[in-house]
Amino acid sequence: MGRQSYSSRLTTNDCKSISVKFLKSNLYFYKGGSDGMKWKNTKGAETGSIGFSVSMIAGNEHIRLVYTRVVDFSGEKFDLDYTVRLSSTPCYFGGRRWWFRCPLEEDGRVCNRRAGTLYLAGDKYFGCRICYNLTYESSRDSHRFDGVVQRMGYADYKIFKKILR
Repeated sequence: MGRQSYSSRLTTNDCKSISVKFLKSNLYFYKGGSDGMKWKNTKGAETGSIGFSVSMIAGNEHIRLVYTRVVDFSGEKFDLDYTVRLSSTPCYFGGRRWWFRCPLEEDGRVCNRRAGTLYLAGDKYFGCRICYNLTYESSRDSHRFDGVVQRMGYADYKIFKKILR
């Protein structure tokens, strides 16, 4: 039995993702290099894979993503090969924190937001959480009783929480 959905928005858990944390823990920001990764569902079956290469040439830091995207409803396949810029910010006690720069375009403008994780949410390309209007599962679940509270006659959930204390 699956979880009941309290919102129509996709969550970050519903999407394939690639994170700066993964790249850092595997030392790609120090040595660069090429590799791949696979996504699996809760039963352990493979649901997708991606090849990537990280370039750490000063002034041109980027990650190249190579994968095939299959459109669910039509079965159409797209072979994708593109780069995502990387940027960094200095940490207070030394070192650097790395970020992806969101490559998605809207109205002819590239998003270019800093993001720690990029998601593949129904489109062909990886992008930031804001461009895909994704929410976190914990955030969605925190509002699951809002409708019940309103039907009980409390217009504001904050007032209801104060009464419970």
